[in-house]
Amino acid sequence: MPLVDPRPIIEQAHARGRAVVGANVSTIQMVRGVVQAAETAGRPVLVQFNRSGLSLIGGVDVASLVVKTVAEASAAQVALHLDHADTLDELSAAINAGFGSVMIDGSTLPFGRHLTLAQSAKGLTIWSGLPLEAELGHVAGNEAGVTIGDASWTDPDQAARFVEATQVDWLAVAVGNTHGGPAVGGLQIERLQAIRAVLDVPLVLHGASGLTDEELLSAVELGVAKINVGTALHQAAANGMQEHLQQRPGDLRGALERAEIRVADETTALLTATWAA
Repeated sequence: MPLVDPRPIIEQAHARGRAVVGANVSTIQMVRGVVQAAETAGRPVLVQFNRSGLSLIGGVDVASLVVKTVAEASAAQVALHLDHADTLDELSAAINAGFGSVMIDGSTLPFGRHLTLAQSAKGLTIWSGLPLEAELGHVAGNEAGVTIGDASWTDPDQAARFVEATQVDWLAVAVGNTHGGPAVGGLQIERLQAIRAVLDVPLVLHGASGLTDEELLSAVELGVAKINVGTALHQAAANGMQEHLQQRPGDLRGALERAEIRVADETTALLTATWAA
């Protein structure tokens, strides 16, 4: 199936009180594993690349070609998303390469500069017809390809002003979630409730690999319509390769195949969770 528009997928999930998985990948085998899982589960998926993933696979044009090719050989609904770009040039390159949605991340900037950057990014996506994601508050942690700094939690009143001024389509929030590891202190449900009370746009949760199913279900019930997972998928790929190489040292092809299988297994579990669209 050709790549699909992610906007109606996210909107439908939001309306139904469910969430779409945004699967961050870095290799062809990870792409194949994610798409295979989407076909097996009969669920849509967003295949996502951040700066580190794009560097490994060879850039936005190669990433787009790989995902398009794998998706076209599958019956799954697959969309392609750019994650954590922090310049307009990165957005333009991804848009020109055929990505279906993009994220501008000015979350470590002062509020005024962040607002201006997001407004400029919205101008690009209005022209291209793509949905735009932004992050308010800052999800910290340890993940390649992501701007890491001290965590700052999303302020509900500031979120309302930000969305009104920028008209972003999806807003990533920082509510106790952490890139690359378990959430410190758990998900801040009261903060998420307050954000939901002032916003009706689909919310996005980054750094979901360390959250429990119960926390994720609570988040989805409060308006989270896209849940990003990267660390768990990369760990699954690495574990698969390590398992195979311990059994057959030097067999790189077999190790890559095992990585693909492990990614497919991990993604299938995510796509069939109670909160998944």
